Amino acid sequence: MADDADAMAVVREVDDVETLKALSDPLRLAILRTMMSDVRGSHRVKDIAQLLDQPPTRLYRHIKVLEAAGLIKVTQTRMVSGIQESQYQVAQFALRLSRDLLAAPGNAGDLADAFAVALNDFRDRLVRDIISGRFQPEPEAAEKPDPLGPMVVALDRRLTPERATEFRSRLSALMEEFNRPDDEENAVVPVEFLLMFWAPKEPTGEPPA
Repeated sequence: MADDADAMAVVREVDDVETLKALSDPLRLAILRTMMSDVRGSHRVKDIAQLLDQPPTRLYRHIKVLEAAGLIKVTQTRMVSGIQESQYQVAQFALRLSRDLLAAPGNAGDLADAFAVALNDFRDRLVRDIISGRFQPEPEAAEKPDPLGPMVVALDRRLTPERATEFRSRLSALMEEFNRPDDEENAVVPVEFLLMFWAPKEPTGEPPA
C-alpha cells in the first residue's frame, strides 16, 4: 500500500468530459471529498456510507463511476462472508480542470453542471459550519486575532491586463505550493477553501463593455 501512496498523483488534471461528468453528481462529489480528507487511507464503502449518513447500497454504483474515471482505485480486496469486499483510495491529492476542457465551446453545459454541483456542495458546508458555530470569527475586541479565523473576500473590479495576469499567476503559484502533500503527522487542521478566477470575455475575445 505504501507503494500505491507514493505513486499517487499530486494534482490530477481533468481533461475529458467523462471525468467531468463523474464529478457532476452531489453524492459522488461527497464520496470523493470524504476520501480525499485522508488521501493515503484505504476506505471501505460501508465506512464512507456511515460518514455520509447513507445506506451502503446507494454508494456502490457511484463508487464504480469514480473508479472507472480513475479518480479512485482499489487498494485491496478480501472475502467477507463469501462476498468480496474492496477498499479504495483516491488517486490524487487535488484536482484541476485543464485549459482545453475549459476553453472548448461544446463543454459549456457540462462545465456549468460541474460548477453548480461544486458550488452547491461548498455552500452547504459553509452554511452548516455557520449554523453550528464552527465558522468561528474572532470577536472584534480580541487582543490577538485568530491566525486561523475565517477570511471572506469578494473581488469584482477592473484591472489592467498586466495586473490581472499578475493576480492570476500569483494565485496559481499559491495553489501549486499548498497542493503538495503536507506533513501528515501534524496535518490536523481541516481547511475549507474555494478559489475561482475568471476574466469575462465576449465571444470575440474582447472584454465586455
